[in-house]
Amino acid sequence: MKTRLDRLSELASDATSLASQGSSKVREAAAKASTTVQAAGKSVHKMATDAIDHRDTKAAVLKAKDLATAATVEARKIADRVVFTAKKADENHKDVADKIETVSMGLGITSGVVLAGAALAAPTGLGALGVAIGITSAPLVVAVAPVIAAVATVTGVVSGGAYFYSKWKSRKSKGVSKNE
Repeated sequence: MKTRLDRLSELASDATSLASQGSSKVREAAAKASTTVQAAGKSVHKMATDAIDHRDTKAAVLKAKDLATAATVEARKIADRVVFTAKKADENHKDVADKIETVSMGLGITSGVVLAGAALAAPTGLGALGVAIGITSAPLVVAVAPVIAAVATVTGVVSGGAYFYSKWKSRKSKGVSKNE
């Protein structure tokens, strides 16, 4: 059962990453997740049925069945919500790309300011030796700068992907309009 739950986690992660690739792939991932959840529910149900013969475990088994049923229902709701959100984002691809671009630019500027501050605040001389040995700590801006730079980089990559997806989607819809 644990491997099925691990597989469900993988499929949920796949569904999230596929959201930018179009709603059809998200629907497929959601369907796979739903199938895996149903299979996990059936496994729990079978295990519960096999264990019902024991008087002491009957109440626990019934509770496990209820939990498995509830998990299946909630997983279906989540899959449906992911598909709905992906469709909505796909329909409004230009707005989504613009918003991601704005966030990316803001993080890029913030990253530049933080990196400049880190360069100015970085300890030198005996202060750097103290940080290296572990006697003192580096200033917070120096410690946080690489994290902010990484977040800005990832956001920039996502923004670029959203931009090109929106451009492709716009050209595709224009091509369909011309062919009709």
